[in-house]
Amino acid sequence: MSLWEKALSGLAALGGIGLVMLASSFFLEGKDLPWVVASMGASAVLLFAVPLGPLSQPWPFAGGHLVSGVVGVTVAGLIPDPVLAAALAVALAVFFMYLTGCLHPPGGATALTVVAGGDAIRAMGYEYLLTPVLLNIAVMLGWALLINNVLPNRYYPNTLQRLKETAADKGRTGKLEAQLGIGQEDLEYALQEMNEYVDVSCEDLSRIFSLAAIHAKRRRMGELLCGDIMTREVICAEYGDKVEDLWKWMGQHKIHAIPVVDSRRHVIGIVTIADFLNQVKAEDGRPLVVRLRAFLKPSSGTSTDKPEYAGHIMTAPVVTIQENQHVLDLFLVFSEKGVRHLPVVDANGRLAGMVTPGDLLAALHGEMLSPPRLG
Repeated sequence: MSLWEKALSGLAALGGIGLVMLASSFFLEGKDLPWVVASMGASAVLLFAVPLGPLSQPWPFAGGHLVSGVVGVTVAGLIPDPVLAAALAVALAVFFMYLTGCLHPPGGATALTVVAGGDAIRAMGYEYLLTPVLLNIAVMLGWALLINNVLPNRYYPNTLQRLKETAADKGRTGKLEAQLGIGQEDLEYALQEMNEYVDVSCEDLSRIFSLAAIHAKRRRMGELLCGDIMTREVICAEYGDKVEDLWKWMGQHKIHAIPVVDSRRHVIGIVTIADFLNQVKAEDGRPLVVRLRAFLKPSSGTSTDKPEYAGHIMTAPVVTIQENQHVLDLFLVFSEKGVRHLPVVDANGRLAGMVTPGDLLAALHGEMLSPPRLG
């Protein structure tokens, strides 16, 4: 984690504990606050520093504190000896958190607080579960849901990963078995065979293994970048270029795609043969070639009911890749995005070249394309 991420975790914990202290102050005297809020301080470390960990999720957090609270209140009422009651409360809290699938380490402190927190807390009995435990849970969980989804590059709970996963992330996870011969079932089996609680999910393990596999491949291949294999002499068009001109350029240069750029050579779209065919796919009784010729024929007069310029038929926004990205990144783009012609841009976002699956295959076989081809 970067220093900025660490600072954000600390600031999030500051807000969470501040809100819990404020809420608890309405029900407890100042001398009793540290006992009650101590367990929430431990939870803050998990919720704001490790928000994606299994122990940090809403059910372990809420259930862990509530189950442990019930155990603590019950043990405190049945066993007068504070030493025995404290040890038994924590032991039973761990056991029941395991049974209910809500293991949350700070829950042990919640159980211990009832026994060792003083007469005022013990006198609350099961009311302790509502105020302050349930109240603090609601405050802390609400803050965690808000702040972890507002801060950049974060989400909470970790089930949101399935909703926020991009196609590339899904493909990366799905290719784990192909890369390492390890599938989701293998990871689940390994975790079960360890017979101990590991604070990591199968989804996180898949991402870790997949990223490690990609890094290992890069290390074996060396730093072969997209800029090293791309075609540099690229035929490009501007928004106002006529569609018949683009079709003519494709035929002259034997290319199948033309990127569309603005005055600063920023890529704003791409025109492929598929874009032309989409304009004439509607059946009207005429052969396809006749419909295509009619589409390419310039309209007479000052008005028209068909697209005339590159900007009218281009695909936008267009998928691009940086020239300093590793060539292995192309696999994900080609397979997940479904593109065959990929504009390559420089650090300033300007068109620098084009790359195709053929360029990638040639590079992987050590056959750098020379001289460069158009398109």
